[in-house]
Amino acid sequence: MENFYLTKDVSDSIKDVDTVQGIVTGYFSIFGNKDSDGDIVLPGAYRKTLKENGPNSEKPRILHLYMHDPYKPLAKPHVLKEDKTGLYFESKISDTALGKDVLQLYLDKVLTEHSIGYQIVKREVDEKEETQKLIELKLWEGSTVSWGANMDALVSTVKTEGKDSHSWEILIKKLDALQSAVNGNYTDETARQLEIYFNQLKQLAISLLTEKPRELTIEIKPKIDGAKLADVLLKQIKI
Repeated sequence: MENFYLTKDVSDSIKDVDTVQGIVTGYFSIFGNKDSDGDIVLPGAYRKTLKENGPNSEKPRILHLYMHDPYKPLAKPHVLKEDKTGLYFESKISDTALGKDVLQLYLDKVLTEHSIGYQIVKREVDEKEETQKLIELKLWEGSTVSWGANMDALVSTVKTEGKDSHSWEILIKKLDALQSAVNGNYTDETARQLEIYFNQLKQLAISLLTEKPRELTIEIKPKIDGAKLADVLLKQIKI
């Protein structure tokens, strides 16, 4: 085995959120998609680890965490399996303060992304194609994350195509989602994380549009939509 603990993200990976039952369904991993690291997860990569530690195993140990934090478990997935798309999960989120916050953040579309904590067991490197095919992985956990998008690819696309690119639209959507969450009834810790998330968005906008990052000061106002916030960012950035 290589590299005891790695993480890999997948964006827009939610299928459904049932707030009545507290059940979230989606994907922790997608097959056949080359990411910014040049990795491609192949079908069957999770077969052995699910047999050993999945929900239907004798020792179900794979958890659903928040932000890869072992001290912030959200659930133990009751469904975790490979399908034609990737690693599908269903989790009943625990009825805790954090669990309630996470469900609301899913509804506000602030949380749309997931990630895995894993270890490479078997891989195949294609130097000509500059890819690494992940044939078998040891899965430690799956996480709900606030920032699981492929940042390198996002930055590269916007710097190449400019503000008209789809990647810039992604940023605006994230700003919109954050705006809808500003007045949410969250715990103090989650509110602080939302502030951190917003600052991450600011810094991303800076990196997308200039090679010279600078500190921006933007007041979050609930009635300003994401597109207007993006305009505020643009006015403060010297391209």
